[in-house]
Parts: sequence; structure tokens; C-alpha cells
Amino acid sequence: MLLAEEIREYALDLGFDGIGFAAAAPFAGLAQALQEREEGYRWAGEALQLNRAADPQNVLPGARSLVALIFDYHKLSFPPAFLGKVGKAYLARLYPGKRRIFGSRVRLFKEFLEQKGMAVGVKPSLPDRQAAVRAGLGTFGRNTFVYVPGRGSFVALTVMAVDASLDGALHEPGSRCPEDCNRCIEACPTGALYAPFKMNPLRCIAFQTFCAGNVPGCPPDIPPEIREKMGTWVYGCDICQDACPRNRKRLEQKLPPDAYLVEIAPHFALEKLLNMDEQFYRARIQPLLYGYIWEKKFLQRNAAIALGNSGGEAALPHLAKALEDKEPLVRRYSAWAAGRIGGRKGQALLERQLRREDDPEVLSEARAALERL
Repeated sequence: MLLAEEIREYALDLGFDGIGFAAAAPFAGLAQALQEREEGYRWAGEALQLNRAADPQNVLPGARSLVALIFDYHKLSFPPAFLGKVGKAYLARLYPGKRRIFGSRVRLFKEFLEQKGMAVGVKPSLPDRQAAVRAGLGTFGRNTFVYVPGRGSFVALTVMAVDASLDGALHEPGSRCPEDCNRCIEACPTGALYAPFKMNPLRCIAFQTFCAGNVPGCPPDIPPEIREKMGTWVYGCDICQDACPRNRKRLEQKLPPDAYLVEIAPHFALEKLLNMDEQFYRARIQPLLYGYIWEKKFLQRNAAIALGNSGGEAALPHLAKALEDKEPLVRRYSAWAAGRIGGRKGQALLERQLRREDDPEVLSEARAALERL
């Protein structure tokens, strides 16, 4: 059996839904795009080292091939309690840890390649979307996601560089989006998708939910004008994918339930997320949402924004409790949310906070919220 065939069969045996091989040549188009959009991606310099991602030799000197894997994460249904709040990719728990099934699947595959005598490189980063397209697994959508025939864009991509020749392809980037379709761009509430195939991460809702203030190099706060457009999203966002006609069949499919999500759905609510204690966080929330956020205060912040955008006066008692939280970040965004809801009760809550608050940033947020009423 040829080595490439052996690798392909093992990947499918592990549960991946597709595999392709690409030449490990530099991604000239990516290098140019990163240079042109330096301002929007400057935050990622230290964290992701994107400037090195355009050439696989920076990940693995001597790389000859890229192995691209796809995993379809839309095989099970998602309970309504999570929709519009948590992105589907995160509901599918596509996390790298050794104690998680997806991470174990990736680790076993990497070990298999090494057992076959290959050197394998995965860090600091490889351009997974560009590599998957080069390998012929899919094409780009105007929302910058990769679309796989028969599966849409709800796929996780994993790419590894190896020092073996696997007859990798060199497909040119392309798209199958209709020329007159801009639904993803029109659906994006923050304008993050500002042109076909172009996205400003600094305006992306998903970026704001788990990067702002949390990832080194990212902006420390979520701008107020973005908060108002985040709706109820607390971790990730699916708006541009849900709006895409190419995903319609997948979204309309009747799928079996995800037993784990069904089990924890009754425990998931914005007010519970806002005022969770450490025990609730560790037991109910962290196993689902730990991928990019490692401190519960950021999830509480996101829940405060979501309640401010959707909760109405019924949310004010929960925000009042959050305004007593020991974390200034939680109190700050709860003050914003109270002002967003407004009314006499919202105003009273903010005025009370001014009388007892001692953190200057919380005080500033509360005053600004009152001024907007």
C-alpha cells in the first residue's frame, strides 16, 4: 500500500471526514494579504506569529508536503438553548487537549505520521484554510470560510507539515459563490465582512467574545458600538455562515441530538452565566467553553452584554447582583448593560452603583451609561 493511501485510511478510521495533500510551497497570496491588512492583524503578531505562517518552512524546515484534514462538526443537532449564543464549532468541542476526543484524534494522527518516519510540524501556525483549498478539499466562501462539497462551511480544519513527498496538489484558490450573492456580508451586523473574501477581525463578534482583553496583544476592551451589535453571542458567532445559501441544506437537516449538549442545556442560561460561582463554572461551563477563555470573568462580561441587548427589565435583578461581583470587569460591563436597558429601574441601579463604587473604570462606565439615558 502506498504511504499516502495508508495515511488516508488511518485518518478516516480516526473519524476525520476527509484528507488531502498539498505542496509545501509558500503561500504568496497570504503573505501579500497580511501585509496589506497589517493594521487589522497586528494583534496576532506575538500570539499566532502570522507573519511566519505564509511559508511552511518556518514551521518545519525541510517540509515537502502539507496534510490537510477536515472534520464535519454538523452531524448532530444543537439544542435551541445554545443557538445564537455559542458558535456551533464550539458546541462541537473541537478542542486540542489530551482529555478531549478531538484533541486525542489529532494527537493520534500526528503520532501515526511520526511512527512512519516523518518529521511533523504544526507550530507556531499553518494557514489551515489556504492549505485545505490548495489540497483540493474545498473552495473559499465570500465570508472567508472554506466550503467543502456536500458539507458546507461547518468543518474543522487541521493541517500538518511533513518532510515526506506525498504527491501534494497545488490547486489555485477559487470560489463557488454566486457572483451576485453578498448575503454573508449583508448579514454581518458589525461590518467585519467589509468586502468579498475580506474580514476585519477587530470588528468580528467571535473575535470580541474571546480575544478582547483575554489574548495578549488584543484590544483590552470591547468598543461600545460593537457591544450593541453583538446580540446574545457569548462565545463565537455563526451569523455569516447561517446566512449563506450554500449552508441552507445542512441547516435544514433533521439530525440526531448531541447527548452531552442535551444533558447540559437546562443549566445554560445568560443569567446563570453572568453570576456563576467557581463551582458552576468548573462543572458546567468550562468543559464546553474553555477553548480560548481560561478565566470566567470574560464569559461573565459577555453574558452581561448579551443581557443588556436582550434581557429587558427582567435582566436588571441579575445585573444588580453582578454589580456586586468582586471582578471590576464584570461590574463594568454590567453597568453598561444596565444603561443599555435603561428606564427608571436601570437609571436607579446605575445611580446606586455610583454611590458605592470605588473602581475608577467602573465609575466611568456607569457615568457614561447614565449620560446616554
